[in-house]
Amino acid sequence: MYFEFIIFVFIAFFGTTYCLICSLKSWRNPAKLPPGPRGIPLFGYLPFLGTIPCKTVAQLSKKWGPIFTLKLGQFPVVFINDYQKMKELYKLETTTGRAHLPLFEKRGVFGLGLLEGEDWREVRKFLLRCLRDSGFGKRSMEGSIQEEVSQTINFIRKNLHKPMYLKPLIEVAVINALWFLMTSEKYDIEDPTKKKVADVLSEGLSDQNIVGIATFLPWLAKLIPNYSGYAKALKYFGAPEELATDIVQKHVKSYDPGNERDFIDQAMSKIYATTDESSMFYKDVGMKNLHYTLIDLFFAGSDTMSSSLGWALLYLSMWPDKQAKVHREIDAEIGRSRIPSIEDRGRMPYMESTMAEVMRFSTMVPFGLLHKSLEDIEFEGYSFPKGTLFLANLYHVFKDEEYWVDPNNFRPERFLSSDGKFKRDERLIPFFIGKRTCIGESLAMIEFFLFLTRLLQHFRFELSPDEPVPHIGPRSGFILPPPKHKLVIFERGQ
Repeated sequence: MYFEFIIFVFIAFFGTTYCLICSLKSWRNPAKLPPGPRGIPLFGYLPFLGTIPCKTVAQLSKKWGPIFTLKLGQFPVVFINDYQKMKELYKLETTTGRAHLPLFEKRGVFGLGLLEGEDWREVRKFLLRCLRDSGFGKRSMEGSIQEEVSQTINFIRKNLHKPMYLKPLIEVAVINALWFLMTSEKYDIEDPTKKKVADVLSEGLSDQNIVGIATFLPWLAKLIPNYSGYAKALKYFGAPEELATDIVQKHVKSYDPGNERDFIDQAMSKIYATTDESSMFYKDVGMKNLHYTLIDLFFAGSDTMSSSLGWALLYLSMWPDKQAKVHREIDAEIGRSRIPSIEDRGRMPYMESTMAEVMRFSTMVPFGLLHKSLEDIEFEGYSFPKGTLFLANLYHVFKDEEYWVDPNNFRPERFLSSDGKFKRDERLIPFFIGKRTCIGESLAMIEFFLFLTRLLQHFRFELSPDEPVPHIGPRSGFILPPPKHKLVIFERGQ
């Protein structure tokens, strides 16, 4: 035991010394990167980001400008705080790279979320066609979503007039709708494997900080995994592995060429037909990309959509006058008895504006995802070498007082024109901007509309009088779900 301790101290000492030397060597930035505050050796600016990094970064932009560099651990990261500069930077092919983090060492570079360059383009092109044919973003998927909404309504009706914590109910409904579209089977919450995944998803990524220790000081995160969030992140990302393996194997056994049932079957047809060894769909490589793309779609769809619905119901409970306007529009365009459909969306500008304001006001993904330059870039007078990491501060874009005037006020009317029509705003980019925008945006917004419209068609939501008003301001985290709260629900007309 004593010998093992001495070895540990030896490795820790020399490892820290090596990292410190590397940090000091890179202290003078050899590339012409944008300037920024220095921080301290080894840790960089990580200790000074505070409890709400997106606000800290927004404040720093007032001194250092819309583009500046922070040393996070051993990595220089360029932060973009200006919409126009985000728009110009992220439209470049050379900024479509992904940071390959230690958290994904076991996974490798597979799946739509981590692929880059020609490999990413090949998978994305096929996936867009595959999802379109499978019903994503089309009326053919509406039935499965409506079934989940109906079950949610039935459960709520059994629990009217008493405080309810809606998050678990909404999560199960959203997961079920998405899982059926991808796999043609129901997400049985009583199945041990599926329940485990649902439980982990319920914890969410709310405390996983994209600018934290687990990302930029992986050696330290591994030394203190329970305190750094590293252990929880591994649990979160590892939970669906068994689930994805099981469902793919089921499809392998039941696969019937020419009778593709869903996204997995269509992907398998592509894999079985591919003979080009360099393709991302070739044999084992193709199966790994199917496996991890399935996981990427599942994570991206379930967590963000359940959070969007949660935020919407919370905001409308806090601003009952806005909820009343949504109710009036539903009554005028749909009534109380007809089931809302996708076609109703174009006739409901106030509902559309409310969904847009929920996305802006909540800023659920404050920093987006890390991007990486695939080659040397010249941009805005700066030189970014190959491998430079970029983070876009969406919080700053969504809360910019110079543009939105009253960004801290929940006001759907900001998305209405003078004649009452919905007006899109190019600065509302909850699904990001540029070439790596979220592939599931169409599905997400349709699902958001159908769930929210039908729930509000039947119910009125109020804050629980027995609890304090929830804190709805920004906080640390990768994906920000609503704070835990309870709502009291009433049947419309009561």
